[in-house]
Amino acid sequence: MPTDIPSDTGPMWLRAVSRPGAIVFAIMFTLESFARGLIATIIPLQAYSLLHNTRDVSILYTLVGIVGLASSFAIPFLIRRFKRRWVYTAGILALLVAALLLATATLYGQIGAMLARAFGAAALNITLSLYVMDYIRRRDLVRSEPLRLMFSAAAWTIGPALGVWLYTDVGQGVAEFISAGSCAVLLVYFWYLRMSENPAVAAATRPPPNPIASIRRFIAQPRLRLGWFVPFSRSCWWAMYFVYPPLFLVQAGKGDFAGAMLVSLGNAMLFVTPLFGRLAQRTGIRRPIVIGFIGLGVLTTAAGFLHHWPWIAAGVLLAGSAFCCLLDAFGNIPYMRAVRPLERPQMTTVFRTYIDLSDLAPQAFYSVLLSFFDIRAVFFACGLFMFVAAVVALKIPKKM
Repeated sequence: MPTDIPSDTGPMWLRAVSRPGAIVFAIMFTLESFARGLIATIIPLQAYSLLHNTRDVSILYTLVGIVGLASSFAIPFLIRRFKRRWVYTAGILALLVAALLLATATLYGQIGAMLARAFGAAALNITLSLYVMDYIRRRDLVRSEPLRLMFSAAAWTIGPALGVWLYTDVGQGVAEFISAGSCAVLLVYFWYLRMSENPAVAAATRPPPNPIASIRRFIAQPRLRLGWFVPFSRSCWWAMYFVYPPLFLVQAGKGDFAGAMLVSLGNAMLFVTPLFGRLAQRTGIRRPIVIGFIGLGVLTTAAGFLHHWPWIAAGVLLAGSAFCCLLDAFGNIPYMRAVRPLERPQMTTVFRTYIDLSDLAPQAFYSVLLSFFDIRAVFFACGLFMFVAAVVALKIPKKM
């Protein structure tokens, strides 16, 4: 008969990776992160090589962002209709297809890959969050989140640089096929957990919340609006960092790999986020968040002024990633402390729209700027917005 606890028979490594708990979700998230990270920097670089214009790349990202936002609102309805295990499976397959389409190195393949990736990321993010809320909420949330952060930091540190190195030095399609392979491993692993009736990925105990019905309630609460704006602003900076610094270095004649290394090194800063916890214990979270946004504003704006010295500008942007990792450590806390426990599932579905809107809104604005100015305008605009975010962050209660 099936049981909630996997059998002690079988290889030790298999028992370790199938034991219910935080490690299961960390492995699932790592495989997804590695699949996405391998092609994360290839996507803008290949888009630029196909379109030959930074503004057109921004327009393409804007259109993809619209699909990502629409997907976020569609996923709960798909889960109601097809069950979340099938939506999670569809998300994995979408990422796999995205990698294969990207390997075609054609404009239509590029567009299809970006659209499939947007849907896949939304599907996996929402369904995995629902699995975590159903299981870890009752068990070991404190252990789960640090594991997820550490594992994802490794994947996002290795992935971008490795992917572009394979793309430029080994051969077209190699990184994409490895990304597809990571998706295949995730698919097999997930269905192994399902077939063995691992409780971490058990069937849903309740239907997913309707995000559209929750929007008005979310907007009506000032602290939830503030809790949304802080991670939205932080995510806007990361969205800029993944696209425009690599393009800037390519335009400066430094090559594709230089931009990929810049992205990987920026993600490596995530390893120091646990150290920021001690800072918050002494000062609260408002001061570190304000300092983080001010640091991003200063350094990102400075990168625009240092345009003629590409390596210095890149170093300044890399330093900015440390401030953004500071915000990664604390940026979601205002929301987590403001949301009412009974409203957490439906409000969280609305809250995560900051991810999609941070990909959509800035890219739309940058596409207008780049119609009249060069890439420096992106750094100036992003830097100024970080100063605005710092002012808004001053509204965070001191005791929070």
